[in-house]
Amino acid sequence: MSQEDTINAFFEEVGRLEFGNVERYFHEQAVYEDMPIEGRARAVGPAAIREKLGAAFVGVTQLPQTIHEIATNGDTVLIERTEVWHHETGEEAPLDVMSVIKFDGDKMILWRDYWDVASLMKNQPASWLEKIGMAGG
Repeated sequence: MSQEDTINAFFEEVGRLEFGNVERYFHEQAVYEDMPIEGRARAVGPAAIREKLGAAFVGVTQLPQTIHEIATNGDTVLIERTEVWHHETGEEAPLDVMSVIKFDGDKMILWRDYWDVASLMKNQPASWLEKIGMAGG
């Protein structure tokens, strides 16, 4: 599977909130860095990455991903995408994300997401912000 195929398959599973399956895409020493969130930014290892995803998307029923651009340079892939968070309340919240993913062979070893905190806070319902302990900004 090519790097682009891996990324497309990975984000399709994320979009369906199938976090139990995401571990197979990651190297055992993989690191996920959610760059805008100070103090909560890092998860190390496939299991920790799965847990972080599950905690972030509590109350979300689906998370379709639209990939706008993919650029590859050796083992590094840049992905411009939009997520649309569908909440159990019926509300939808789009979030534009830029990702940097590095591969070690056919596994992702580094995943960094860059997004705008103000956009997240503005678009998400208050009920979700309360669930994850971010109410009030």
